[in-house]
Amino acid sequence: MAAVVLGPGSIVSASRVACGEGFDLLWIVPLAGLLMIGMTAAAMTIGVCKERTLCGLVADRFGRRAAWLVGTALLIAITLFQASNNNAMWMAVMGFRGQDATAADSNLTRALGLLLFNGAIIALVWLGRRDLYRWIEKAMAFLVGAMVLSFGASMFASNPDWADVFSGLIPSLGSETAANLSQTDSIANQDDASIAWMSMAALVATTFSVAGAFYQSYQVKEKGWNRNNLKTGFLDVFVGISSLALITAMIYITAASALHEKIAPEELTDASVVALSLEPLFGSWARTVFSIGIFAGAASSFLVNALIGGVVFCDAIDVPCQVSSAPVRRATIVTLLAGWAVASVAALTGVDLVSFIVIAQSLTVLCFPLLGAVIVWQLHGLSRDEAGLPVRVLAWTGLIVVIALSIRTLSSLIARINEWL
Repeated sequence: MAAVVLGPGSIVSASRVACGEGFDLLWIVPLAGLLMIGMTAAAMTIGVCKERTLCGLVADRFGRRAAWLVGTALLIAITLFQASNNNAMWMAVMGFRGQDATAADSNLTRALGLLLFNGAIIALVWLGRRDLYRWIEKAMAFLVGAMVLSFGASMFASNPDWADVFSGLIPSLGSETAANLSQTDSIANQDDASIAWMSMAALVATTFSVAGAFYQSYQVKEKGWNRNNLKTGFLDVFVGISSLALITAMIYITAASALHEKIAPEELTDASVVALSLEPLFGSWARTVFSIGIFAGAASSFLVNALIGGVVFCDAIDVPCQVSSAPVRRATIVTLLAGWAVASVAALTGVDLVSFIVIAQSLTVLCFPLLGAVIVWQLHGLSRDEAGLPVRVLAWTGLIVVIALSIRTLSSLIARINEWL
């Protein structure tokens, strides 16, 4: 789960927010990580203790159409994440080839290149082994370990001011964000407020992914766990999600040290610019190293992210939802193509990659309240021995946070649409 959630959105959103705000918003990362631990532990417990899946439980209580709604909400969030992964792949290509080499490529070339990559992933899904889940799980664990070492080395090489780092763990909005969010007397200021809020929402969504937590209940069933595995499950959740938050924090600290007040956030448009945060460690190789990192981040979430959409949607429409089943493979392929389609629209319209990734990540929070509500609803059907008070408090807090984020993000989106009209 850490490898899936820790995709290019985490790298790009953390870098962009840190570039604009310095260390002021660092506190968001551990807070989002704590909420993710609570929601993931809740979903894991439900998966272990309940005979039925989450969508199955919704169908039993509210009817199959309600389960379709839940599955569709998750699929929308997954499609937005997948579109980010697609554009991150192209960002990595730009880093490897250089901005001058890719400048001559047309938007159609970019869309077709992404289609070829998706075709390769689709072939892997269709021809994959029956133990696909076990193979993916081992690969993801390796990638998380590699990212911890890579981004940890980069953070120490950027030589951060540790006093600033610790002060950034104290909650505050930051001077620039607070000003943007409080000044709404002009269209320009409204636009600044929307951008500031979108960036903050994206930073939360890249760590506190309710869609990822929701899928945890399916993962434990795929592994065949029962109540005897609860202690192992809680340990797995804590270690995995703590690793996710740690890596995101290291990326944030590196960018805050290397980019803040040295470059404007809106100038972070491709890999070569974002890679400036790695120059203290890798010098002229920074662009290539960053491209490898963002490629690994996208690769670690590319297939499994689509697989999440396929599994839950199949369960929602009441067909076999095991990872290796034919319906899940077909639904996964549809999800891959949907993500490619959204990314291709962005490619054909010429939207810069970093802005697209930030916006797509922030919009995922619109789908989170329904998924979080299902988890909290089922959590209260468990005994205190199965789900203790800390898990319940964190799950409820997470639900309140995603509802607030969803309302505020929707408000910002409506304001921008009205401005365009």
